[in-house]
This record gives sequence, C-alpha cells and structure tokens, in this order.
Amino acid sequence: MVYQWKPGSRHSVSAQIAGEMCAELEAKGQLNAPRLVDVNRPEDAPLHSCFEWDDTIAAEDWREHQARNIINSITVVTLPGKEPVRAYFNIHANHITYESVQSIVQQEDKYQKLLDMAKKELESFRRKYNQLSELHSVFIAIDELNSEVA
Repeated sequence: MVYQWKPGSRHSVSAQIAGEMCAELEAKGQLNAPRLVDVNRPEDAPLHSCFEWDDTIAAEDWREHQARNIINSITVVTLPGKEPVRAYFNIHANHITYESVQSIVQQEDKYQKLLDMAKKELESFRRKYNQLSELHSVFIAIDELNSEVA
C-alpha cells in the first residue's frame, strides 16, 4: 500500500510510516486513538513527534484527538494515477475502532454501515448547500442514488 496525507494535513512524519503503523494495529483489531497514543509514547516511536507530550500544555484527551486526526488524515493510493482515498473509517456506534476500506467491503454488515454513513453525509451536504442552484444536478444524483440503494 502507498499512503499519503490528505491535502492540508500537517504532520511531521511520512504518511507511509503512519499508514503502516495503523495497518499493523488494525490487523490486531486495535486501531483506535488511545492505542495509537500508547504505542507512540516511547521517544523513538515512529509517530512520537506527532503528539504533544508536555502535560502542562496538553492532556491525554488532546493526544487522543491528535491520534484521531492522524488516523483520519491517512489516505491510500489504490491504483497508480488515481486520486488517493481515505484509508480508515470508524463505522461502529458503540466503540471507536477504525478499519480499512478493504476490510470493511469484505463484510456485508460493515459495508452497509459505511454506505449509510456516506448517504448521511450526502444529505448533510444537500442541507448545507441547498440554496446553490449550480448544484441542482448533484442533488438529483443524490436522489437517484438514494432511490437505487433504498
């Protein structure tokens, strides 16, 4: 896999290193913010510099926020020449564990949860930009998708 940071992300380590670490944790069913913080506590850990370790400046909650930011910023190049796509999603309502799209699409229930999330985001987009007539064709496409998937 080739990992990249999504545009606008600012991290002090390579996305490849972060993506591989996240993939390793995911393989163990442990990809979540607290675990990503824990494995990077040692000063020689690959993502150690991505976190604020001075407790007078930041507490554990802030480091976990930073970890979620890292996980949510990782993209993966699936095919050469194609746009990178988000590498990990949290599709669980009751616990915060992230999984790769490759893992999610192999399980029908998880795939359906991801699809439901996407549809909710499309509806949110529609509500936010409903007054822009230039997006009318996009709204029609959303309607068509919802009628096909329903």
